[in-house]
Amino acid sequence: VCLLAKKKSSKGGSVELSVCNTVPHHPGPGGDSNTTVDNHGRGFYDFSLSVPFPSPMEAEIACRSLDPDPEPRRSGVQRELTVIGNKLVLHWRAEEARFFRVSITTFLDYLALVLQTMERFGPPGPH
Repeated sequence: VCLLAKKKSSKGGSVELSVCNTVPHHPGPGGDSNTTVDNHGRGFYDFSLSVPFPSPMEAEIACRSLDPDPEPRRSGVQRELTVIGNKLVLHWRAEEARFFRVSITTFLDYLALVLQTMERFGPPGPH
């Protein structure tokens, strides 16, 4: 099951967001479903987010600001941040919904703060 949403910002950019809950594979009479499972047959919650920035440099600054520390191991949450062109691309995967939700909610709060800070101080200038 996946949910896809787009939100436009006041600056003309947009944020694309998709949330997927993948469950163990169970073939049925109508055919197979495409799912994500580990070697033990457990399903995962997946979440992907793409945030466009005015420039690749600004996407890289946001990435470095948002990814100083890895997720705690005990949470079972895997988070990956990458920059592709001028987009910051994020992906989460977790087995438990509560850790999944807390990780994403906290990260989105930090993302909002980084975006507000970057907007307040403007684009990076030459050094």
